[in-house]
Amino acid sequence: MNAYLQRHKIFLFFFSVPVFYQAYSQVETDTTVTEVNTLHEVIVTDQYKRGSVSGKLFTVSEISRQDIDKLAGNNLADILHYQLNIDVVPDAQSGRSTVRMFGLGGEYVKILVDNIPLVSDNGYGNNIDINQINLDEVERIEVVEGSMGVLYGDNAVAGVINIVTKKGTEGQWEVEAAIQEETVGGEYDWSDQGRHIQSLKMGHNISDRLYVAAGFNRNDFQGFFNNYRGKNYFKTQNNSVINDGLRGNEWNPKEQLNLTGGLYYTAPRFNIYYKFGYYDETLDIYDHVVNARAEGNVYKITANDKRYNTSRFLHQLYADGKWNSMNYNLALSFQKQERDNEDYVYNVGERRKQEVTRDITDQSSDLLFSRGVLSRIFSKSEFFDLTLGYELVNQKGYDVSASGEHSRDIVEKRLENYDVFAAADLNITDRLALYPGLRLNSNSSYGTHWIWGLTAGYELSDDIKMKGVFGSAYKTPTFAQLFYYFVDANHDVQGNPDLKPEDGLSALVSIEKRSHLDKVTLRQSLKGFHFNIKDKISLILVGNEAPGGSFRYMNIDRHRVLGASFENTLYYKNLQAGLGLSYIGIAQELGAEEVSRDDYLFNFTTNVMVSYTIPANGIVLTTQLKYNGKQPQYVERTNDTGDTVYMKGEQDAFTWWDASIRKSFLNKTLELTAGARNLLDVVSVNTTAVSGTAHGAPPGNVLLGYGRSFYLKLLYNFKR
Repeated sequence: MNAYLQRHKIFLFFFSVPVFYQAYSQVETDTTVTEVNTLHEVIVTDQYKRGSVSGKLFTVSEISRQDIDKLAGNNLADILHYQLNIDVVPDAQSGRSTVRMFGLGGEYVKILVDNIPLVSDNGYGNNIDINQINLDEVERIEVVEGSMGVLYGDNAVAGVINIVTKKGTEGQWEVEAAIQEETVGGEYDWSDQGRHIQSLKMGHNISDRLYVAAGFNRNDFQGFFNNYRGKNYFKTQNNSVINDGLRGNEWNPKEQLNLTGGLYYTAPRFNIYYKFGYYDETLDIYDHVVNARAEGNVYKITANDKRYNTSRFLHQLYADGKWNSMNYNLALSFQKQERDNEDYVYNVGERRKQEVTRDITDQSSDLLFSRGVLSRIFSKSEFFDLTLGYELVNQKGYDVSASGEHSRDIVEKRLENYDVFAAADLNITDRLALYPGLRLNSNSSYGTHWIWGLTAGYELSDDIKMKGVFGSAYKTPTFAQLFYYFVDANHDVQGNPDLKPEDGLSALVSIEKRSHLDKVTLRQSLKGFHFNIKDKISLILVGNEAPGGSFRYMNIDRHRVLGASFENTLYYKNLQAGLGLSYIGIAQELGAEEVSRDDYLFNFTTNVMVSYTIPANGIVLTTQLKYNGKQPQYVERTNDTGDTVYMKGEQDAFTWWDASIRKSFLNKTLELTAGARNLLDVVSVNTTAVSGTAHGAPPGNVLLGYGRSFYLKLLYNFKR
């Protein structure tokens, strides 16, 4: 307890320091793309490289800094579109994008920054808006597949996406400045249309042991108009106002600001660094409907608009080093996020804000997180090793939106987790290793629960390796699933405070082969996976009390995922090429409904990547393509007698395709990247996977993108 209080005091000291610097540790970066999975002692992040469970523990794929730069990626959503077994799920209205892994939604995937879960408007770690994760200071992105519950607790069912930030710079000074201009579809203007990005980073080695850095990024997205006419549009005809519903945007505009900074100190057997982050986002929602009121011979034209402002503060303190022959790692983080909601009347004719009708903080979340790991406890043993750790979470907050616009009560909740975990490393033979692990999850709302995991690794030969990752599929309900409330004359959608946690089995088996022939390297990976989730939480139609139906979050009986993927990557001189195939089936059974369907519905996905560097001038050409096949799904419909039936609907197939060209000048001081996103001009796709009558699905479409866009990025990099 005294040690914990000491760390807490240190944290409070750094919390009060008003500096904007980013800490970087001095680590070696392996830039050889063919060596992604040969890193020794990797759990998920570089924090654990100094000593932990063997790097054989998980199936890890890496998105390098070079991959990010090739596509001029500014946020995580720009990059993840092309990952096999991952889908980006956008929301044009809110501007949010979440991830889906192996067909399981964002609540089953934990997103970490330097091994610490990120707080968001949906809690922490899960269902994160990946548009809010800036990539300027990222060294690499690690995508870890399979059950991760032992190390990362509840809700790490499908896997983990870990963003590893940069930990140092060459020389004494580094200054990097960039400007990036993008069209949004075919729309662009220097100030009123398109996407405008500016960034600045600075780093300085004050001494051999002390390093400081700071970063700033602004991402100004002016929205996507498509067929809409913008904020100041209205239509008149024959001296009267025609409400044609064309005001506003298809995708709403927003502006994002990121500030980062920190201090880093290193000694021969000890390292400590403090990290600061501030994020601010302003999202404007312009009502498609205008209101016109005659005042004499003049119409007063107004609209009811909204503005959401989200702010997030992040403070993190890390310490790691050696104690005797063991390695230790400590992390302490405080994060605070708030979202302000302003409703106002906008005078369209006079182009001014006329009256504020509501101004509240509708979401707030405070997170105190601490984690400690002691590893290489039996480092002298060739057969057995052990890792021990703890994790403490204290989160409190509320969400008026989740509680419902028509709810009079603000529900404030506190969530506390007190977890301990252990993972063993058993080297049975030179080729066979087992990694069993166990975690005691103690949750303030759901009591204690054991989370288990087992990884088995076997080397068939020097170039063929097999791996199996098995574990608990344990997930607790989200805030919205517990407390959502939206009931009026036309709607009835409610959460369920009596929900119980989900549990089940997560299994992933892979075999990887590396082949080397002259100057050609070929890496092939075949994976099979199965998730069997009991009591999965879904929004279920429970009645017809409201015109649109009555819905509740319920624990359904079973949700299963079955699939396989095959990935191939080829390296030859200056050429890198990849081909991936994935086939995923989803089945779910509602135990309370005799008419529910539980057979598997499969979806096919393939991705292609080609990158070539022209040796004569150093130009890098890159293209990526991902085909997303038809997505079938059983949906609830109502027959003529009012009974609920389940029929198969389907979302149409679509394809993402990007391409870029990158060139350095003046001894790599200047770098120019030009490219195109969404070359096939995908905006929306048709779907019949929506509720309706049993005679047929109502017409529907899903917004996915904002059309073919072009970008140009100029980067200046000074090092001394």
